[in-house]
Parts: sequence; structure tokens; C-alpha cells
Amino acid sequence: MHDEKNKSPRKNSAIIVTGGDARYYPLLRDLIDSIRARQEGKDFPVGVLDGGLETEQVAEFRSQGIHVVKPDWPSDKTRKRAGARQYIVINLNKPRLDKWFPDYETLIWLDGDTWVQTWEGIRLFRQVAEKNKLAVVTKTSRLRPKVMRMSPRPFGWVRPRGFLYNNAKRAKLPTRIRRSLVNKSVFNAGAYAISKHSPHWERWRFWQNICMQRGRLFSSDQLSLALTVYEDNLPYEALPDICNYMGPWRVNRTDGMLLDYFAPYQPASIVHMAGNITPKTLAGESIWAVDENDNAIEAYLGYCPRKNRIK
Repeated sequence: MHDEKNKSPRKNSAIIVTGGDARYYPLLRDLIDSIRARQEGKDFPVGVLDGGLETEQVAEFRSQGIHVVKPDWPSDKTRKRAGARQYIVINLNKPRLDKWFPDYETLIWLDGDTWVQTWEGIRLFRQVAEKNKLAVVTKTSRLRPKVMRMSPRPFGWVRPRGFLYNNAKRAKLPTRIRRSLVNKSVFNAGAYAISKHSPHWERWRFWQNICMQRGRLFSSDQLSLALTVYEDNLPYEALPDICNYMGPWRVNRTDGMLLDYFAPYQPASIVHMAGNITPKTLAGESIWAVDENDNAIEAYLGYCPRKNRIK
């Protein structure tokens, strides 16, 4: 474990933390560049969880004043279960940011495949977290109204299917808990903020340790985060989709801004490219989207100068 000494932070200071392995290095670099491109982010503290970065990549980040931390595995058992997927150590340490960056009052996590288009999302994350609430975007919204699906079964029965229910069942959680999660919304752990003084951290770790025993390692962070709220009744505020925007994609043809798909077409603040990261995307290949008038348009989803977004 190696942690670079942080500079003494200001009172009520915050840090943006991300993480990934060597394959994610170009994305991590773009995320950091997008933060630094904003006036508010020029000197904003940034941390990186090293989930398998190369030595040269770590050195490059540190030369830019980035706080790089090599996180521990929660246990030898989890490390062995991960096998070749060593990057999973990142997911397992999302509930431990307060331990790795203890000198900061507010911890803001952004997945390695996100980038910052405007500062509004960061402002909202801080505003809510500073009230000792979980600041997060849910996966249930006007963009994704379905919380669960129902699969038909013999004799007219149906089987509930949803992220929380399915993963709770796989983790062999008690029947009461599984049933309570059937119609609950998922908290997207790809972007969140919590104050270091919040009780959420300890309870999140508690539930994740339970979920990891028999459940999936990769999804244990989101399942345990939901249990922290729904079982322990800890407070949260659901932020607008623009704070962790995952599509559908609309682009302003005039200035190249990625927009919320529905009116009033606000600019997406934190763009999350999950599901759209492919070698072709990283090489600059565009996707099909629509402009403000619903006309088809080709656009690049990654961080780039706005003038280069539209193909």
C-alpha cells in the first residue's frame, strides 16, 4: 500500500476520486483533463485508486499533483475470487474512500469512464453531501422508467427480475430483504458524494462485507449501497440525470454540447460512457445521436474539444 502525502486541505475541502487499471489510463487522463479545463477545477484536488496502472502511468499522474493510492483488497478471499479481474479492487474500495483520503471533508467519486462537461454536477454533489446525505443519481428516472421486469412462469405466475432483487438472491440475503428490494430503485455507484463525517461509510462497508460472501464481487458496491439506504434508513437525495448522464444521446449542433435527451435539454454535466466504451470509441469513432430538432447526427462521446464532437 502506498499513499502520497496530501497537502493540508482547506476547511470544507473536497476531492474528486476515480480509479482504474492500465487499460483505463486514457480515460482517466481524459477525466482529469476535463476537470482541469473548467475554471472551478483548475486546482481542485483529484485522487486516483490504482487498480493495475503501470509504473509510468502512476508517475505521470503524480507529476501532475494527482494523489495516487494503491488500495488493499478487503481480504485474501476476495483477491483470489477476482482472479484475473484485478480491477475489481476498485469496486470493492468505493465504500472506503474515507479511509484512503481522510484529510478531505467531502469525497466525490466519478467512475473512470466519466468526464466533466460542466461544473453543475460537482456543485450539486457537494451541496447534498455537506448535509451528511448520500448524493447520488438513481437508475429510475424519466430516461429509464423501468425499475424491474416480470418474466412469465407456468400457471399464470410471474417472476420478478431486477438488479437489486437478482443480486440479493444470488448473495443469499434473507427472503425479507430480497422481497423488499423488488421494486426499489438502484443507486448508480458510478458517481456519488458522501461527507467523511457521514455514517454511510461504515454501514456501506458492513453490507458490502455481507454481500461479498456469496454474491457477485463486481456488483457488491451497488447492492450494498442500496441496503445502506433502504435497510438502515440513512438519508440521501436523488440528483438530476445530468449529474451522471448515460444517454440516450442528444447533441447541440451549434456548440457540440451533449444534452439531456428531454426538454429543457440541459447540458449533461457529468457524462458517463458506460456501455459505450469500445476500442473503436477510444480511437475516436462516433455514435449516432440526435440534435435539438431530432435530426440524426454523428457525435463522439468522449472528452474532446466541442468543435470536434460532431462528425
